[in-house]
Amino acid sequence: MSSEPSLTPGRTEHDALENLGDFTTTTRVLPIGALAICIGVFAAYVAAALLRLINFFTNLFFYQRFSIEAASPATNHLGLMVAFVPIVGAFIVRIMARY
Repeated sequence: MSSEPSLTPGRTEHDALENLGDFTTTTRVLPIGALAICIGVFAAYVAAALLRLINFFTNLFFYQRFSIEAASPATNHLGLMVAFVPIVGAFIVRIMARY
């Protein structure tokens, strides 16, 4: 079987290509692609900012320091008090969501 559209008597090649539907594109794809690239670059910067924000709050709540360096909460020295950090964080998020 051929993957090309069949030409029957009375049909032109243009008619056969119209049946492809979703497999043809126009120049409208170019600005849409450019917009997608811009949105992707913007989203990458937002993601980097969110990672810095996560690092900042990890350092603030687990190590009581103002820094955006990556730090693992696994090496904290809070002892059993470490269980209250996510609870307090949940209350803060709840207040932010409510107001």
